[in-house]
Amino acid sequence: MQIFLYPLYALASWILTIIAYLFAPIIVLFQKDGELVLSWFGTPDAPAVGADFWKIDNPTYSNYKLAVTWLWRNPAQGFDLFARAKITPRTPVTVRGNLDIKDTPPAHGGWFLITGGGYFQLSIIWPTRLACFVSHTGWNLEPIAKGYDHKTLGALKATPFRFYIGK
Repeated sequence: MQIFLYPLYALASWILTIIAYLFAPIIVLFQKDGELVLSWFGTPDAPAVGADFWKIDNPTYSNYKLAVTWLWRNPAQGFDLFARAKITPRTPVTVRGNLDIKDTPPAHGGWFLITGGGYFQLSIIWPTRLACFVSHTGWNLEPIAKGYDHKTLGALKATPFRFYIGK
């Protein structure tokens, strides 16, 4: 099982995440055709200025500010895709827990563990009155379990703890 490689990949992801947080204002200056040249820091499923909803949610932001804040929101996802699991949408998986959890308002708390192809994904969401706490560990197997295809299928998930203040 790839669980033995996970700590090395996670450590690299955390280091790149710290670099992304610290140097986002400089990293976003290096773009070509709307994509980050330093692709390990960008998002594989959105341009440097963020997904469409990011522009809608932040209409007063310049493209530069959109790019910096998008990178802070989604640091080092390009590396996480580089460290992806060697799986396909047809890889058999086993699901334990509740796949209907979500961290977007209104949040729905719970957990799930997906295993398959020698990989795993453990996700936990705990909404409170003040914030929503989220943990993602393993590789992105959720699209297989839910039956949809996505560019981030198999991407490393190394976010053992994050939270946001809900609206």
